[in-house]
Amino acid sequence: MELKDMFYISENNWYKLQAWARIAYDKDKNEISGLMTAIPQKDGRFELKDVEILKQENTGTNTELDGDAVTEYKMKYAMKYKNKTMKYVWWHSHHTMGAFWSGTDEKEIDAWENESFSLALVVNLKEEFVFRVSLWKANGLPIAEHYDTDLTIERKQPKIKVTEAMIKQYDELCDNKVHQIMNGYHRAHQPNMFQNQENNLNVEAYYSELLDKVDVLIDAYSDGSMGLKEYTKQVKSLNAICKKKKLPFKIEEIRGNKQYILNELMTRLAGDMIEWSDETFRRTIEETHVYNGGWGHGRY
Repeated sequence: MELKDMFYISENNWYKLQAWARIAYDKDKNEISGLMTAIPQKDGRFELKDVEILKQENTGTNTELDGDAVTEYKMKYAMKYKNKTMKYVWWHSHHTMGAFWSGTDEKEIDAWENESFSLALVVNLKEEFVFRVSLWKANGLPIAEHYDTDLTIERKQPKIKVTEAMIKQYDELCDNKVHQIMNGYHRAHQPNMFQNQENNLNVEAYYSELLDKVDVLIDAYSDGSMGLKEYTKQVKSLNAICKKKKLPFKIEEIRGNKQYILNELMTRLAGDMIEWSDETFRRTIEETHVYNGGWGHGRY
């Protein structure tokens, strides 16, 4: 059997993933993550099932599971199946962004290294996904190879169903990181700030809006609706605004040809594109940032 045919998920479990992703985005514009089991079947395939979310902290560009909750989940299903060859699948959503592995995702995948192989899945609200099999060891030999392969979705027709019980569980387990920003700056809700007058400087809100605009740039350039010339122009224009407002960050200006820049953008989230001039603010803002959306994703 080829690797691409070895893993499948039922229609119900697939749409449960989509439902969790939808709840997190609709309520907080956040990513969300959880675990699944991968149970070996008599035909040699693995079935992905037991979709659950756990206690976690989320933002629009990151999701972090509670370590104790992960341990409890693994113990729960180890006791249920009593199968030494079963595996666990770390899954998370990218809501409106593309399905790809960010630098943060790669680190999380590395954290699941074991004596054989591990599984990871990223989905978005368009039902796009990337499924990865990471082979760590074979007969005791270190291999460390990663394969993005197929996941068969056994379904008849789309039917995402968000239940009241799921919404309640989301509210109980998912912590939306929102904290006051100090050190001379304060928070306020000012829509469309890059077009507003100075008023009160709000670093987190400017950062949030910049991420929003960078998301648009990445998507537009990646899908070909924006060329290199326009992309470069937009980045320079936004950086000029950041400089004028004396913000402690700007967008990284990637140097290279059209294909090189495309390759870079396809592997990055908006947060990976931000360069900081003040490390203190970077740590504070990235720790407390909430990706609020609401300023729109239209072209500008």
